Order: sequence, then C-alpha cells, then structure tokens
Amino acid sequence: MADTEEEIIIIEDSEAIEESHGSDDTVTLEEPSNKKKYIIFGAIGALLLTIIVIALFFIFSKDEAQEVPLDFGDIEEKLDKKRVEVIEPSKLESMIAKANYLYSNGSKQKALALYETIPQYSEAISEYNLGVAQLKNRQYKQALQTFSKAIHNDEKRCVSAINAAVCAIHLQDEESFRYYIDLAYAYLPYEINSPLYSYYYTLISYYNKDYLSAMNSLKNSTSQEYPEVQKNLTAKINALYENDFVAIDAMEKRRDDLDDFSLGLLYARVGDLHLAQQHLDEAIIKNIQPVKAQLALGLINIKLGKMKQAATQIKNITDMYPDEVYTHYPIKVKLKDSLFDPEEAQHLYRESIISSKNSIYQKIFVFSPYKIFNANQTISYIRKGNANIYIDNIESAKAYLRTGSTASNVNIGITKAIKKALDLKIRAANQELQALIKIQPKHSILHYNLALTYAQMGALKKANIHFLRSYHLDAKNYLSGIYALYTSQLIHKDYKKLRSILVEAVNDEESSEEIELYKTLLHIADNDYIAAIDWIDNDYKKRPLYLVLNTLISLKLNKLESAKKATSQLTILLPNEILPHLLYIDAHFSEYKTKEYAKAVLHYLRKQKFSFNDLYYGPYITKYLYIQQNLITGQLYFLHKQLTAALESSIEDTFEIENALALTSLYDKHFEESYTLYNHLIDELKVRDSYTLFLGAVASTAADHHGNAIALLELSKLKNKSFYESRYALALLYLETKNNEGAAIQLGNITEDGFKSNFFDFMIDTNELYTKRNNP
Repeated sequence: MADTEEEIIIIEDSEAIEESHGSDDTVTLEEPSNKKKYIIFGAIGALLLTIIVIALFFIFSKDEAQEVPLDFGDIEEKLDKKRVEVIEPSKLESMIAKANYLYSNGSKQKALALYETIPQYSEAISEYNLGVAQLKNRQYKQALQTFSKAIHNDEKRCVSAINAAVCAIHLQDEESFRYYIDLAYAYLPYEINSPLYSYYYTLISYYNKDYLSAMNSLKNSTSQEYPEVQKNLTAKINALYENDFVAIDAMEKRRDDLDDFSLGLLYARVGDLHLAQQHLDEAIIKNIQPVKAQLALGLINIKLGKMKQAATQIKNITDMYPDEVYTHYPIKVKLKDSLFDPEEAQHLYRESIISSKNSIYQKIFVFSPYKIFNANQTISYIRKGNANIYIDNIESAKAYLRTGSTASNVNIGITKAIKKALDLKIRAANQELQALIKIQPKHSILHYNLALTYAQMGALKKANIHFLRSYHLDAKNYLSGIYALYTSQLIHKDYKKLRSILVEAVNDEESSEEIELYKTLLHIADNDYIAAIDWIDNDYKKRPLYLVLNTLISLKLNKLESAKKATSQLTILLPNEILPHLLYIDAHFSEYKTKEYAKAVLHYLRKQKFSFNDLYYGPYITKYLYIQQNLITGQLYFLHKQLTAALESSIEDTFEIENALALTSLYDKHFEESYTLYNHLIDELKVRDSYTLFLGAVASTAADHHGNAIALLELSKLKNKSFYESRYALALLYLETKNNEGAAIQLGNITEDGFKSNFFDFMIDTNELYTKRNNP
C-alpha cells in the first residue's frame, strides 16, 4: 500500500453525471430573437409617447403652475444599464453538474472555464465546486483559497475544511493542515443529521492518524456514497494493522479501478506468491509504480526459487534506476525461523530433511563398505619381478619389485585408515588416505576409500573428484561410478553421460547379488523407487547397506512394516551407533502427531547407550540429524553441556567435537559462541572446506557480523562454485548492502529451478523505511 496520505476529494451533487449525459459540451445562454427585439423597441417608443402627451396635458391645463424641467437621466441610465440574466437554481445546478461531468471525462479546461462562469450567477454556491475543480487540477494554492472563501460564506463548512486540509498536505504546509483539519472537526457536529456524517468522521480521523476510529466508522458507515474511496481507506487501514486478508477483500471489490500493485504486495505479505506475481506482472503492464513493481517482482521470484528471472529483473531495474532502486525495499537478511523453533523444526525434519536427496545419499555413504586392496594384483607384481630376474632383465625386474613394494605399503596404509574409519574417526582416516594417494595416485581402491571419507565429511566436490578417478582407473568398479553420479547430482554437475555409461555397463552384466545392488542404487539415482521395490523382498544376507536401502525404499513407498523390520535389524547389528536409531525413529514414529512424536523420540533416545564416537568424530550427517532431534525434543541445553565437557577433556584432535559444539551452539541460539568457535576452526585449525565456511557464515549472520559472513561465503563459493546455499546467502547479503549487481551475479549462477535455502531468508527492513520517512 502507498505510504503517503491519499488525496481525498469530496464532490457534492452525486447526480451530476446522470443529469448531464444529454448535454452538449458547452452551455450557451440564449440571446433574444429579432422579433422580440421589435416588440421591446415598440413598447419603449409607446411609453415615451405616452409620457410626452401626459406632460403636455399638465403644462397647458394649469395656468398658474410653474414650469417644470423634464429629466430623463434615470430612465436612460436604467435603459443603458447592462442587464444580467437571472437563471433558476435548477439551471445553475445543471451547469455545475455539467462541469463535473466534463471534468470526470477528461475535459478539464472546459470544466474549469464553466466553473469560472458560474460565479457570475451565484458566487456563494460555486466556491466549493470551483475549489474541487482546482484541487483535481492540482492547483492546490488556488483551491485552498477557494475553500477558505466557501467556509467564510458558510457553504459546506465541514467538507470545505477537509479539502482545505488536503490542499495543505500537498503544499507541505503543516500549520495550515492542522488548522483546517481541526476546523473540520469543530464543524463536524453540524453535520450530525447528514447521511455523510460517518464519511466526514472517517476522513477527519484518517487525516488525524486516528486509524482505529476511522476503521470503526468505516465498519459502521451511514452512507454508501463514495464507495471507491471507502473501500480504498478500508484496505489501507487494515493493511496498516496487518489485517491483510480484509485489505485484500476490500481492494478486490474495486473492480473498475483494481490496484494490481498494492494487491501484489498484499498477496506477497500473506504468502500467496503466485497471485502476488500475477498482480505485479499486471501492474508492470499498466505502468503502475514501474520501479517498485519490477523490484518487488524480482524479490518475489527469489522467494519462489526462480533465481534466473530474479537476477534479470533486479539487474535491469538497477541499470535503469541506479539511485532510486535502493530507496524502496531495503533488505534485512535473517536466518529461517524453522532453524530454532522446535515445532517448525520438527515439521521441516519430517517433511523435508529426512527424505531429501542429500540426506538419502549421505545415509547410503555412511553404511557403504570400504574396500580392501587387491592382494592378487600385488602378488602378481612380485612374481613378475622375480621372473624378470631369471630372464636377466635386471632394470625391468627392479621396476616391478619397486611397484610391488609400494603397492604393499599402500595397501597396509589403506588397512590402517579403514580401521580408523570403522572406529568412526572419519577425518583421521581421511588424512591418512590423502597421504597415501600421493604415494600411489593410480590406485582405484585408494581413490574410492578417500572419496567415501570426503563424502561422509560433507566435502562433496572432493568426493566427486576421487569417485570419478576411481571409476576411470577401474571401469568395473561400478560402486565408484554410481557414487560419482550421486555426488554429481548433489553438486549440480552434469551427469547424464556418466549415467548412460553406467546403466549400459551394469545391464550388460550377468545377474548377481552385486549387480542387483548396483541396479537398485541406479534406480534411487533416478528417483524411481517403484523400480527399486524388488530389493525389499530379497533374501540376501542382512548387511548394513542392504538394510538401509530396504528402509529408504520402504519409507518412500510408505511400506512402513517393511521399514520397521529393516530398522529393527539394523539397530541390532549396530546398537551403539546413533544413525541406525535415527532411522528406527523415522520408520516407527512416522505416523505420530507433533507433540506425541517429540515425547516418543525423547523417551526412545534416553534409553540408548551410545558410544558417541560418531557424534564426536564421525560422519557429518550423524551430527546434523542428532542435533536436529535434540532441538525437536528440547534437549539442546544438555547436548551443549555434553559437547563442552567432551571438548575440554579430549586429548585427541578436537576438530569434529568443536564442529559439533559450534553447530549445537548455533541451534541453541548461542550465536556469539558459535561465531567464535567457527572462526577458531577456520582461522586456527585450518578447517576450510566449503561447508564449514558456510556454517561459519551462518553463525556470523546470526551474531550480526554480516561483513564477516560475506567474507566467509566468498571463500566457500571459491571452494565449491556449485554450492548454491553459499551463493544464495551471498546474494541476499549483497542486496542488504545495496550491491544489486553482485547479488544478480550470484542469483544468476543458481541454475536449480525452485531452489530453497534451508538456512537463509530475508524480509523488508520496515524500520529503515520508517526512519527514512520521518527523517527525509
């Protein structure tokens, strides 16, 4: 809705248009005909002759009478005096109606000319109407003077004072506005019997900023006159008090003058973004508030996840109006409420997080097997070296023996790293595997294991690189190829060619348990859970990965009994790990209502005897989901205490414990502590993967260190250009700092249609608008 007071024009004689439909464009006062002229002149001549005869009679009939001179001056003066035609009041009112009709149909000059003619016949009755015409023609100074005259003439004093106050607003004359609006209020009791009493009361209250009184009088109106103005005021006042649906209803009743711009903003406020988009599109076509409308449409497209369109709209309007564009909708970046509210967090968790592609793939990565070295290949190298010695090929033999020795050392290293990974010390395993890859960069299994640790840590771009390398080194290593496909999807990398190669190769293999596993994983990649349904009924050995696949497919297809059975078996296999029990909760409590769910989860988790190694050192998805469940059940305070104690007592590397504590502090609204912990991780411990940098930016935003957030997001974007959360957050912060060009670049690089951030949101900074309005 518009921020400035709307110009309210009062026009009496509401029958004006009806009375003047049959009139011509001009009103001509009729002149007497020639015949009438002859009659008038003849009458005058006869009168003169009669007077002369009578005069002669008296002169000659009285001898003693004195001679009296004849004086025709008065008669001549009256005859010579210009005659003003007096017209009936009904005809005068028709002229006023005519002027009103001309004005309402765009003939403003003719209307004003006619208004100026009317005072010749009745000055008092036309002052108000002349003032109305001047006000409509934006002649505010003249209109103010005219309404003042009308008040002095006791003509429509209350409404004349209201319109005089309107003129004063346009003239930015606060003193005159105050005088006339108070005068209108003083004259208001004289209108108590008028049908327009409530209307006048509404206007006076509105201009006095007594909006509650104005709204009350609108609800209890004594008149249906000026319906469009009353609907508009109803919409504006209700919008002010955030009664948005009432405001929308009032505006939509204005069929002949639909304000698409204001309706678009109101629909945006109630969250109906598609209707908001439609009305703003229409406003742009009608050229209603073109700058505001296009900018608002760009912001709404951000909310809708149409980032490419938003980028184009924001860039275009910024290029056209580089200064004005920053004055209308100042942005305030904030974190989503669902991050901190237990009930909203539960809704998001159950409806979105646990069934998202990222969550599903991460669970598969956690339960995927690590691979041991190829013993036969190592033995082959050694045997071939010995054979070369016997055939006197010394140099070649030495090369083969060195290769065999190196492979043996690498394989021993792989074994040690896998042991750490199985103990849920993922980062430590990752560091050892990184060292080994420098020794043997063409080892397919080594690349696969390294990639799997990166995937579990959430470093998806690096995971993708090594999964692909592993697959290229060994085309039969289908699991590496499939996980390269998974990570490509998660980092928004083109994967169509890779998928085609994998599907064709796997389908060419003879059927076996292993091949069926690969086919099922490919169905999940295609989001085709119907095709994967056969996996549920298999009678393979109950391996953790198999049970997890059974659970994920069953939950997607709403086969809860199958999911419950699989998760029960999984918790028996891995009773001390957190993630199997979180899957158990997903399956067994999926039909519980909000409060019942939170109570059941709390009771269930309290009974478990976790080692917490996976929380302190293990996969990122375990930490994230477990913290979410503690938020949902209201246990973040106790988790925070537990992690703080673990950090203080740990003698090992504290990377992951500190990371878990930083995330817990964030969700527990200890923003400054979270900000400090992430800065320590990034600056001192050199943990600088894209996701940790992003979470540092989230904590910085929450702690109101937006400059630091921008710096961290720039680094996160450099680490992973396809990480859309970083780009989205950076775009919003650029909008907040009035850098629309930078924001448009970031939004334009988000190619996923319908992208929704799990962390960041924005709103219009109404405090800044209020400050600007009161301190121009």
